[in-house]
Amino acid sequence: MILDNIIERKKAEVVRHKELRPLETFQSAIRKSTRDFKAALSERGMGLIAEIKKKSPSENVIIKSLSFDEIAIIYEQNSFVKALSILTDFTFFGGNLELLRKAESLTSKPLLRKDFIIDEYQIYESRFFGADAVLLIARILERKQIQKFIDIAADYDMNCLIEIHNENEIEKLPENIKILGVNNRNLDTLKVTLDTTLQIFRRLRMRAEILVTESGIHNLKDVRKVEKAADAMLIGTSILKSADINKKIDSFFRPRVKICGITNFEDARLAAELGADFLGFIFYDKSPRYVDPETVRAIIRNLKGANTDIRFVGVFVNESPEEINRLQEFCKFDIIQLHGEESESTIKLLNNPVIKAFRIKDETDVDIIGNFESEYILLDSFQEGEYGGTGKVFDWSIIDKIDGRKIFLAGGVTPDNFHSACEVLPYAIDISSGVEISYGKKDKEKLTRIFRME
Repeated sequence: MILDNIIERKKAEVVRHKELRPLETFQSAIRKSTRDFKAALSERGMGLIAEIKKKSPSENVIIKSLSFDEIAIIYEQNSFVKALSILTDFTFFGGNLELLRKAESLTSKPLLRKDFIIDEYQIYESRFFGADAVLLIARILERKQIQKFIDIAADYDMNCLIEIHNENEIEKLPENIKILGVNNRNLDTLKVTLDTTLQIFRRLRMRAEILVTESGIHNLKDVRKVEKAADAMLIGTSILKSADINKKIDSFFRPRVKICGITNFEDARLAAELGADFLGFIFYDKSPRYVDPETVRAIIRNLKGANTDIRFVGVFVNESPEEINRLQEFCKFDIIQLHGEESESTIKLLNNPVIKAFRIKDETDVDIIGNFESEYILLDSFQEGEYGGTGKVFDWSIIDKIDGRKIFLAGGVTPDNFHSACEVLPYAIDISSGVEISYGKKDKEKLTRIFRME
């Protein structure tokens, strides 16, 4: 088996390293890590550990154009990357320990040494060369070894990412696991399935503070599949093989998109074809984007069959619960958005999930959000007498003050600032005037730029 071959070679390699560089010759020079790998992955949103490797047993040559330095600098500059994984195995992955030292000089982000750690010597060696965390594969270690390696790493303020692949390996886990990974790749057959993460993490949520999914993530659809189970993801091959590494990384973090103020079938169909997750229809008759119920009903009826994943939103301002429920039954939209001064009691009388909108003047407006139990909340710009569609931007960083809610971010989002909106990691971005030619008429070029993240 491939893994058995790797481990046999690794044993011989460790012996050579001990002979060439005995521990007693460098242990006193080892300094504690100052880059907190665990803290980096604990930030809000899905954490990304971006990997650098030249090749792998399943891929002969991965990096063809960019140098190691160029890739490391891209990772350093991309705000979505929280840590770097450096492959240091030479025989099978084309790496070496000096790459850790080089990466340490090129980035301020924590470094994970990814290798086949089988001896405590390698923990000391890892920190000496600049690693802030090490990968420990449960398949090739005993429970006592894992615990010992964790303890040694802790002496130098290093973290350990403990990796398992199947439920049998759970028995090898010590009690004090902080970061736990599931490798979606079978190390014997090299077959990959994301279902591995979904199946195993159901049993592991209470066993570790951070859960990492590894291997097999190629696109946004894959991220959406694992995001409910995992807190972070380790991605290498699909990033390194892409023509534009930055654009590829950004594509993993595109929030769901709601195109609001839809008034006609042509715009609805275009938004759906481009990848919109939500379409919003405004039933507030004072809005220049108001659309009549018969038109909404026809649009939804025509699109629902061909676009099973898209969800339709009816937007109301200070309307009675009875009228909202009546229109929902007639039009068949999936979600109700309340964009006025509606109370918590109104939400309780509605038949569908609710997005409750809040117009933000300053951070004190966040305090009232906790009084509402809607499934979603929407943050929009405040303008006296206006209920959305103002085209004005507020301080999006306020989103960091709201925990545990699915947040729609609205207020002045355009193709030009869409990437900045993505960086604050909302659940979804709500766009209306920013992609219009005129009130209620969408611009094809602007819509296309949004979904291509251009």
